[in-house]
Amino acid sequence: MASPSIGEAKNQSPTPPAPDYSAWESQRLVERVTQLEKDLRKQTARCELLSRKARSDSPISKPTRTRSTRQFDPSKYSTRFIALKFAYLGQKYNGLEYHANNNTPYPTIEEEMWKALRKAKLIFPTPTPSLKEDEPNWEGCEYSKSGRTDKGVSAFGQVIGIRVRSNRPLPKVESEAVNGEEAISSDGQEQLSGSGEETSADGATFDSIRDEIPYPQILNRLLPPNIRVLAWCPSPPADFSARFSCRERCYKYFFTQPAFSPMVAREGLSDNQILDEVSKRREGWLDIRAMSEAASKFEGLHDFRNFCKVDPSKQIDNFQRRINSSDVVEIRSSQEGPVGYLDHPEFQQFQESNNPREPNGERQSHEHSTAKAHSTPKIYAFKLQGSAFLWHQVRHIVAILFLIGQGLEKPSLVDELLDIERTPQKPTYDMADAAPLVLEDCKFPSLNLQWVHLSDYDGNEGGIAKLRGSGSGCGKYGLGGAVDELWKVWHKHKIDETLAGSLLDLTVRGGHDREAEKVDRPQNGAGSIQSQKVYLGGDAPRLMGKYVPVLERPRMESVTAINEKYRKRKGIETPKEDGQSNSALADSTE
Repeated sequence: MASPSIGEAKNQSPTPPAPDYSAWESQRLVERVTQLEKDLRKQTARCELLSRKARSDSPISKPTRTRSTRQFDPSKYSTRFIALKFAYLGQKYNGLEYHANNNTPYPTIEEEMWKALRKAKLIFPTPTPSLKEDEPNWEGCEYSKSGRTDKGVSAFGQVIGIRVRSNRPLPKVESEAVNGEEAISSDGQEQLSGSGEETSADGATFDSIRDEIPYPQILNRLLPPNIRVLAWCPSPPADFSARFSCRERCYKYFFTQPAFSPMVAREGLSDNQILDEVSKRREGWLDIRAMSEAASKFEGLHDFRNFCKVDPSKQIDNFQRRINSSDVVEIRSSQEGPVGYLDHPEFQQFQESNNPREPNGERQSHEHSTAKAHSTPKIYAFKLQGSAFLWHQVRHIVAILFLIGQGLEKPSLVDELLDIERTPQKPTYDMADAAPLVLEDCKFPSLNLQWVHLSDYDGNEGGIAKLRGSGSGCGKYGLGGAVDELWKVWHKHKIDETLAGSLLDLTVRGGHDREAEKVDRPQNGAGSIQSQKVYLGGDAPRLMGKYVPVLERPRMESVTAINEKYRKRKGIETPKEDGQSNSALADSTE
């Protein structure tokens, strides 16, 4: 290795000797370490600065872009008051209504609807100190709802009233100064209601339906597949309330016939002879005629305190409700039952033909003959229509009908429970399950509301022009449309039904029929007392032990006693007699 030259040796400064720290005092050592740490931090900061500068000067480096969130200004948009009609399958929801500070295993329908409305920037609630920013808040939205469905209950015709953002341009400032009759809301936003064409201050024509935001389509893109907005009403009255303006609510409770799998041979024959039938009825099968007879007894004005759950917080003392219609009907497959629209000619597998060799234009094929064959078990529904309902009223009524249908009670039980003088206190009995119950429709007959459905207009209905973008892909049919999304939900459950049904058939067909004679019925303790199966609308019957007739069971406290206990617990004074009663007639709480 070559030694450095004399010149190079002169330029190099001698390396200072390392200090001997062994002779240093502790105080001096601490000061030295502190100084070294300070120098290290300065050196590290200098290196990072040089590194960033080198990256910015490099020709291949790209500047990082920060996405700025544009603030949404509600004052730049007009609003309008509308009504929305929507449907939902309620099995995976904790009911319709949201309650603050109430943690539930499932979300509520209102939570999902509120999130969709907020994400679409359709509502602008007034901030409420008691609610968090992400909690449903309807303050300032003029919000109302027709019926409060409980956990697990579905709805096909739920209606809400609400003020939402509109596409209609705001009037110019000059026009406001000239014409003082412009309808301006308290928050500076123009209030729009009604339908038809309107001319703004700048001369532009605005059609309040065709040019408006497609509310159902927008919301359906944001809502879960099992919640669908079906229609919107552009012109409800100014004093419209989805709750108090509703004049009739229609419920359906679905069940199968048989209600549960019957027991085979003699072991499946019921020992109940209440109906004095010539032959014994096999358990699982319901007496539809007896149920219909009992259902008709609910029609008219009656006191239903024995057919509901008392809510003492409401302090209700008037339990009279009017039932307009009550009946048990069979749900037939043709255009009436589930997916019945497939029986319509427009959805048939083969197009109708006028070929004389094919009578009535139908292909006489095995596929056609089997498609219309009725399958078992049959589907029935208890239909109930009335102006208002008490808490869990429908499910209590259905529970009594099932007891009558199983032959455990006579139809006259309904008369006994409706007679408050003979039965002033409610006997203890379980209400029916929630899953088969549906709020089918909410009616406003006196208002003649005009609903704009998903692309249903053909240009001649109600004088409304055909909606812009109607047809495939506009929200009803086509990819991502409401029909496609609901088909996915139905198809999944139909395949599950088919697989489970096929396995059930395979299980029943296996083995020898003689084994059925050896089946033992479940026992209730010692002796030969049989445990009674009681069907209440669920997936399986409940074993209730020895059956005790409803009128022989223990009675609950009277309504007066229940309300009085609540008032004492809450420190509420007893209300004075003023000739009026608290009935909450304009509500529905199923």
